[in-house]
Amino acid sequence: MTIKDQIRTALSNVGRRKLRSALASLGVVVGTLTIVIMVSLASGVRRQINRQFASIGLDRFTVNPSGGGGRGGFGPGRFDQFSARKKIITAQDVTRWRELPGISQIIPEVNLPGSVGLELKWNGTNQAVRISGDGGMRGAFFQELPKAVAGSLDLPEAGGIVLSQGTAKAFGVSSNEFAGVIGKSVETVLRTSRGETQNYLLRVQGISQDNSRTIEVSVADRIAMKNWWFNSTNMLDREGYDSVVIRAKDVTQAIALTAQFRREGFQVQSLEIFVEAANRIVTVITVMFTLIGSIALLVATIGIANTMVMAIYERTREIGILKAMGASRSEIRQMFMMEAGFIGLIGGVIGLLLGWLAGLCLNQGIAVYLRYRELPMRGNFFVVTLALALGVIVFATFIGLVAGLLPAQRAAKLDPLQALRHE
Repeated sequence: MTIKDQIRTALSNVGRRKLRSALASLGVVVGTLTIVIMVSLASGVRRQINRQFASIGLDRFTVNPSGGGGRGGFGPGRFDQFSARKKIITAQDVTRWRELPGISQIIPEVNLPGSVGLELKWNGTNQAVRISGDGGMRGAFFQELPKAVAGSLDLPEAGGIVLSQGTAKAFGVSSNEFAGVIGKSVETVLRTSRGETQNYLLRVQGISQDNSRTIEVSVADRIAMKNWWFNSTNMLDREGYDSVVIRAKDVTQAIALTAQFRREGFQVQSLEIFVEAANRIVTVITVMFTLIGSIALLVATIGIANTMVMAIYERTREIGILKAMGASRSEIRQMFMMEAGFIGLIGGVIGLLLGWLAGLCLNQGIAVYLRYRELPMRGNFFVVTLALALGVIVFATFIGLVAGLLPAQRAAKLDPLQALRHE
């Protein structure tokens, strides 16, 4: 028998018992479907993580003070107890860093204490808001930086403010009226628990797409607010900057600068570390998902093996005829293994298609949910890659071949005379 004859015979035998073959391949379909859905989810999550980190910029990192010491929320008196143990980031440090080669942008950050009562006064109405930073490293790492829906997000050295669209809408401003707000003056009000207030008149520079009630003000304005809050005139000299966001000219320069700042004794947060950690976690999850699906495929081998054993029992006389006509043991073995392989292949292809269609439906459902919740994440969370598609088909076929190995070996060892006498 030629290979072509063996393939034709194997396909014909699969079609002779359609129901039995379908039931045997059903286990492969379930296992393949499980692997496709789970691994495509892991692949989609990996892409989302890398895309979100890339949108923030792998060339960015944050330099923080090292050691103990009071933050703005503890006040000057508290800070004096720990000043010897804290390496602060001074204005002189920032000036020196601006001259370093490989740095394209430096954004100092000053945080207000969490106990600060912050309000925005506009058109006789007060709304509670919170202040957000200008740096791209602050906030949730998995959210893309907001974009301007009106005006510009670039702040002057002092006296400017950027409103979120959530803040603007809280004052009754519709999206069509955003452009008319640019250039107008608003008051930022700091309020203590004792009822003392301090107002800062700021000019609106732009409106961001952020839907939360936040504002952005310059570092100089935040320093002035912090000085008033603590009744001090030199909070920056005493405590320094809370952090400094640095953008390097490229990723290589970022890695070198990160090592340099650590040698100087500062704490450095780099997105590269988070990317590596996130990818390791996703890799472990992918392996776990694959193992879960593989268990279902291994269970499917029992069904395929049972089908092949029954096929051999029913076609014992046919095997004897083939051997009498000159078919060798290896040809009989190959024919039955091909039959089992085709059952696995059919189940793998069907499972792949069902998994792909399920992924498309789930992606649409997730997209609708994200739009409904007004979350900034976009893209597919179930991604069927070419490697995944080829991998599951090959694996499903291999499972079929393994399941048919012992039954095929049994068929090859049948004595032709006894097989011909079989009823």
